[in-house]
Order: sequence, then C-alpha cells, then structure tokens
Amino acid sequence: MSSDDDPPESDPFPHVTAVVLAAGDGTRLGSEIPKPAYPICGRAMAAHVLHALSAAGIRRAVVVIGAGPRGDTVRDALDADPSAIKLSYVVQPKPRGTADAVLTARREACSAEVLVVNGDLPLLTADQISPVLLAEDADAVIATAQAADPSNMGRIVRGECGSLREIVEWRDASDAVRRLREVNLGLYKFRSDYLWPELERIVTRATGSGEAYATDAIPAAAARGRARAVEVSMADGRLNVESPADAADAEAVLRKRIVGAHLESGVHIRDRGVVWIDAQATIAARAVIEPGVHIRGASSIGANSRIGPNAVIEDSTIGERCVVESCTIRGSRLLDDVEVGPYTTIRPGCVIGSHAHIGTHAELKQARVGEYVQIGHYCYLGDAEIGARANYGAGAITCNFDGESKHVTSIGEDAFIGSGTMLVAPLTIGARARTGAGSVVTRDVPDDGNAVGHPARLTPARRERRGSERPA
Repeated sequence: MSSDDDPPESDPFPHVTAVVLAAGDGTRLGSEIPKPAYPICGRAMAAHVLHALSAAGIRRAVVVIGAGPRGDTVRDALDADPSAIKLSYVVQPKPRGTADAVLTARREACSAEVLVVNGDLPLLTADQISPVLLAEDADAVIATAQAADPSNMGRIVRGECGSLREIVEWRDASDAVRRLREVNLGLYKFRSDYLWPELERIVTRATGSGEAYATDAIPAAAARGRARAVEVSMADGRLNVESPADAADAEAVLRKRIVGAHLESGVHIRDRGVVWIDAQATIAARAVIEPGVHIRGASSIGANSRIGPNAVIEDSTIGERCVVESCTIRGSRLLDDVEVGPYTTIRPGCVIGSHAHIGTHAELKQARVGEYVQIGHYCYLGDAEIGARANYGAGAITCNFDGESKHVTSIGEDAFIGSGTMLVAPLTIGARARTGAGSVVTRDVPDDGNAVGHPARLTPARRERRGSERPA
C-alpha cells in the first residue's frame, strides 16, 4: 500500500476519497465467507474493487466493514492483497443500510468529494470509474448501464428530457419500473458538503422504519438539477455478485481477462480456455503455460519456464528455465533451472536450489535442497536440509515424526543416499557420506562415512578403503 509520504504527482484525484461498502454478509451467496471477502479468481471481491479504484487513480479509501469476526475476515483479506491505495477501516456496528454505512466513514473521508462504491463488484474496471470521477458541476453523480439481464438490480428512473429522477431498489420497484433496463451499478460520487447533511437527514428519518439507502441522497440533488447519471459500458454482464451462479459468471469473465493480459505481455498459453490463473499471479514473458494448469494466489513464474500440463502452483515462486510437469507446488520457492517430475508434491516451506532435479511421485515438506541435487522417484523428504550435489535415491524416506514431535535430517554436500534408505531423525549425514540401499539409519554418519544394513552400521570410510582422497 502507499504511504503517507507519496509524492503529490502520484495522486491524480487528491480531492476524492473512496468509501467502499464491505459490511454485508451476502446471505444469497450462501457461503461461510463474508461476501466482500469471497474469492473470485483468488482475490476477494472487495479487493477487486480496490484494485480497480487504484487503476483509476484513487489513492485513499475508507472500507466499511461489519462488526466481529466476519468484519475481521474482510479486513484480513484486503490487507493480504495490497494495492496502491492507502486504506483505513471503519466498523458499522449493525446492518442499518448503506446510508448509515457511508455516514460511518465520515470522519475518515475528509475530502471535497466522496466516491461511494459497493464492495461486491469484482468486474468493475477503471474505464467504468473514470467517467464518474471526471463528471463535474453536480452534487451527485451515479454510474448506470443498460443491462441485458437486470434481475435484482436497482433501476434508474428518468424524467423529462432524460434527466435523472430517482433510483429505485429492486425490492421496492413496481412491475413497470422493473421493466426498465437502465440499472444502478453501485458507484456514486458526491460533493461532501452536500452528502453528509443529506445522509444525516435520511438516517434520522429512517430510524425505526428499516434500512436507509445511500441512493436516497440522490433525489434531492436531482430535484435541483444537481444530479447526473453517467452511462458506462457493461459489456461483460452484471458487475455485482448475489448468488453462486453470479460468482461463477464473474470468475469466467475475470479468468478470460487475466489470460488475455498475460498473452498480450508475451506469455505463451497453449489453450486459453483450460488454464486457471489467479489475479495476483505474475508470469514473465516467454514462459509457457500448458493446458490444465492452475496458478493460484500470489505465485510468480520466471521467464522461459514451462509449467504443466496439469500442474498446480499455489503461492509459490518458480524461477527461470524451470520445467514443472503435472505436479503440485504450494508455498515454496524454486530457483532457476529446476526440474520437477509428474505427480510430485512440494508442500509449503521448501526452497529448491538451482539445477536440482526431482523425479516422479516424490513428496517434499519444509525441505531446503541445494543446487544440482538429484532426488529420485517415490521418496519423501520432510523437515530436511540436503547439501549441493547430493543424490537422494528412489524410495528414500526421512522418518521425521516420532509420534510426538517432528525432527530434522541434515544431509551434507555430495552425499549419496541409497534407494529405499530410511533416515530416522534427528539425524546428520555428513558430506560425501553414503548409505546402502534399504538401510535404516538411526545414528549420525560422519563425513565420508558409510552406513549399511538394518539397522545400519558404520563401515570404514571410503577414503580409508581406497587409501586415497576422492578425486575432485
């Protein structure tokens, strides 16, 4: 997020503060996650709104959240996905409508104009916000659009000569009004000196009689000819999300936008219809994304890497020139030139050094792997450190859990772990040490040592047997 000392030239709208309404639960969505925090392409709905505001030039926003754990969930989701906007939060103690929610933000929204936006508009774009920001000579400005399917959306009622008369919420609309196609998008701009007194009047009048809407502040301005309706494009369908079907539709639209943007930047995507890339992911030009790939969370893919087919990358960093096939990588980092084979799982906390090779059906967890390490098929490496150029044979296992605690295995540089070895942690295998195939190692092995058997016994070091130093 931006800081208080951002240079003035970075703020094209210093007179505007956005108020994002993110206190609703979204009962129709039917999710345990509060609607503003509900993920669409890996990003909370309200975070999509903030990123669109940022792209339009907004640098300050007040987010109105609900009270209790659900409000905390929204705050955490937004803080985890920062934009260029400086955020502050206010709590609406009880759900008393959007007019009360906006009024809750009054102390924080200290600017000449206030841009009010609903927090459930994941498809909102800077191109739709900009005309509202640039509209002048009005106390109230509202963004509208012609909707092919206006179900459950507020309607725009115009008077003579097309002037704005009122906005009618769906639940309050007559059949005649519901037949109108021009809808309210949930984006408004107000002059502060008009907005705050008008909201106080609306909320006071509504006390004890139900919810009061922020849109109730528009008719008074319209009556004086001081309200404007700015019609914008809604080519991708409705912006708001109310139901699981709406969420799925929004996901499809955003996924298409995200894939298109990566293609334009030089990423090679073999089939744009069968890859899933989250909004926070970054992919360098010349990377290749094969069909069936999922790139989730704040993942990063380096140049000239090939991902897939059917790989899942989640909150992970993949370096340059890596080859990652049909595997799952979560919460980990791969340096440059790493190869990972099919059906391997790399669990959170792993760092894989450059030029390392990991075979098929392997599993790694909390492992630090040195450069040029070879890790074989059907093995497990957990809570471990393995030095450069070591070989970890097929079927080898770190026995890191004793039934109560996890323990670390340390494997030195140039070590050779034979196929099927069981390393019972805590354990240290020295540099250049070896274990025999099928050994069960329960004691530390010194540098250049050998461990063979079940349980393993130490045998003379190779240097002693050979009578000379190992060749460089």
